[in-house]
This record gives sequence, structure tokens and C-alpha cells, in this order.
Amino acid sequence: MASHKRLKSVVQSIAHHAVGALSFVHPHLGQACEAEGIDSIEVCVSDMEPCPKVFLHIEPLRAALNSLKETFYRLVITEGFEPKDISSARLIFEFNHGQLDHYCSNCTASLVSASKIYKSKVNYLGNTEQGQSI
Repeated sequence: MASHKRLKSVVQSIAHHAVGALSFVHPHLGQACEAEGIDSIEVCVSDMEPCPKVFLHIEPLRAALNSLKETFYRLVITEGFEPKDISSARLIFEFNHGQLDHYCSNCTASLVSASKIYKSKVNYLGNTEQGQSI
């Protein structure tokens, strides 16, 4: 098994990817959240279906979140782990509605392994707040 320090890399990478345009999550998630009056939403990419139930009818969003899930597990495998090594992986998207064209302002990723919790917060400019492990 790979060093658990590599999971810090996974959580930072998925936070950066999720906040970026290449994840294709935006602007779908921002528009859906604004329509529901939601300023932040948690997406569990380790769930069988990562798309929140309230948004399952939005096919581009559902497809983008499932693609984000695939990207997450590719990162896990690239770092030498197996999907079963991850207890949960969650992303919290925060929005400033009316700004940023429905892109999130911050994305906080958290990953739970058997021994630690890893977190990374990235803003819309790609700047990372110091990741932490517990």
C-alpha cells in the first residue's frame, strides 16, 4: 500500500479539479443551487450516485458529478491506493450568487481513510488554503 501522505495529494488535486472549469460541474451546479436558494452544497463523490437527489433531473449536472467521481478514483489509484481504502470523500461547493457566472467561490474537499481525515480548500482563483489532516 502507498504512503498515506499521498492521500493529501489526492484531496488537494480533487479540490483543484472540482473548482476548475474542466470538471464541467460549473455552471450547472451554480445555476441549480441558485434556483433552489442554496449558497453551498455537499457532494459525496464516494456515494454510488454523487448527484444530490434534488438535482438528479439535471442530466448535464448528473453526468458532470459522475465524471468528477471517476476523476477522484483515478487520482486514488494513481497514488497507489484502491477505492476500498477510502471511507468517504466529500466536496463542499460554496457560491456567491450573482457573481462569478455560477462558478463556485470555494470548494472544500475532505477525504476519510482508515486512519486520517484530509482536507483542502481551494478558491475560484485556484489558491489553496493550507490542507490539514486529523
